[in-house]
Amino acid sequence: MITAIFIVMGLIAGFIISPGWVCMTLWNHLLKDYNIFAQMNLFQGIMLWLIIALSLYALNNKQALIGFGSYTGLNPEQIRDIMERSKKQEIKLNNESENIKKESEEINSVEKKNDEVLK
Repeated sequence: MITAIFIVMGLIAGFIISPGWVCMTLWNHLLKDYNIFAQMNLFQGIMLWLIIALSLYALNNKQALIGFGSYTGLNPEQIRDIMERSKKQEIKLNNESENIKKESEEINSVEKKNDEVLK
């Protein structure tokens, strides 16, 4: 148990706290001459490191949903094709609904005839 705690603490120190301390030190050292930037503490250095690490991970991940570049949109041929397919689908659905309506009317008429015969 103590070994597991030691390993976890070592990983946290090695991958989070140490790079955070480096970020804090670099920030404070490089920007100490400019009075417009505030001094950073260790917590802020860790947060800066996490922002950098997560940004690099997101940009280098092949499956990331982040993309840069311009979207040109669809060309007119693609739009016409989509519209034609949607019209065909709409006509198909209308035909199917008319067929269902006809079938339900036929069923209703047969039911009425059966009710008349039973009376």
